[in-house]
Amino acid sequence: MVRYAIDDVTDDMVLGESLFSPNKDLLLAAGYHVNETYRKRLKELGFSTVLINVEGAESVIPETLISEHVQREAAVALNKSVVELQNIFTYKKITRKALNETLKANRNYLDKIIVNSGIQHALEKLINEILEQSSIVLNLSVLDKVDKSLFAHTVNVTIASLCIGRKYRYNYDELKQLGMGVLNYDLGLAVVPKEVLERPDPLSDDDAKQLSQHTVYGHIMLSQNLAIPPTSSAVALQHHEYQDGSGYPRGIKGENRPPLKDISKKHIIHRFAEIVAVADVYNMLTEGRLHYSAKIPVPQAIKTIIRMGGTKLNSEIIKTLLAMVPIFPVGARVRLADSPVPELEGYTGVVAKDNPEDLEKPQIILYESRHHQKVKPILVDLAKHKGFTLELIS
Repeated sequence: MVRYAIDDVTDDMVLGESLFSPNKDLLLAAGYHVNETYRKRLKELGFSTVLINVEGAESVIPETLISEHVQREAAVALNKSVVELQNIFTYKKITRKALNETLKANRNYLDKIIVNSGIQHALEKLINEILEQSSIVLNLSVLDKVDKSLFAHTVNVTIASLCIGRKYRYNYDELKQLGMGVLNYDLGLAVVPKEVLERPDPLSDDDAKQLSQHTVYGHIMLSQNLAIPPTSSAVALQHHEYQDGSGYPRGIKGENRPPLKDISKKHIIHRFAEIVAVADVYNMLTEGRLHYSAKIPVPQAIKTIIRMGGTKLNSEIIKTLLAMVPIFPVGARVRLADSPVPELEGYTGVVAKDNPEDLEKPQIILYESRHHQKVKPILVDLAKHKGFTLELIS
């Protein structure tokens, strides 16, 4: 199967996987032709890509570290909590006094919403599935299809953060603290008025200030919950802090060290927050997020986040994340920009298999000529053959 952008799908193409809504309702079954009506509806529902059956690439199945039902379980549990919180915090304009009064009046109920059994069970499943992997290759394009709600990015950032923690050999308790922190890192957005969150136009200075305060709002809610460790609530407060001290809300600094041990210094960014900051920015760049960043191609996102290393983001953590994220994920459409075999230059193919030793040199299957004619599938292992240059087809 090959992952196509919805806009590149044509009427004669056949869907390679069944598509479901976040509530597990079947939207479109595998085997159907994806005609214009279906494409339009899928785009309205937030789908940007679909897997298409291509002759010769039937065996290509993009895999993710986390099973889809666990991703969905985490997304549904989180969204349920967020909706309940938004029903409590119905402000037109938030103030610290109003927030504290609401927290005091709803203390017990809020604690149960934030640390509910659904979220805890989903977190445990996420950690267990990550720990079961012998090696980690993080195909973020697969995670993209699960949910498109306002807080959907949280699940993807959680998975990426936990994978980073696994790479640093965190024990189960550390992963659980990190996971609880990242699942709730944007919880403060539930306090921000919906009119601000969902406004498509550029925000006024006053609205932008309210939005930036979500780090403080989230920390206040979490730090007053006895079931949330301080290491977890620190993530909500500090995930927009920068290594050079130019972030917010407190302007504290980092030391660009591997996040191996808790640092007792008061004015140093907590290691969990540093991890989440890197995962959050990468997700924001590759998927886009209202009021923060437009979606950009993966190679450009990688260059951008590398430039941010050292001054904005922890450079050691960036290296760890990028070592897990393939530029050419399984299932992605690629084109041969350069080839030692001239007649193959310009051919279109699909990434068939990762090379964990060098993620820039996967195995590919070529199935279409430069003139967009179907050809007999050609398997090329870039790890064994030099001179090939790939480019992603967005």
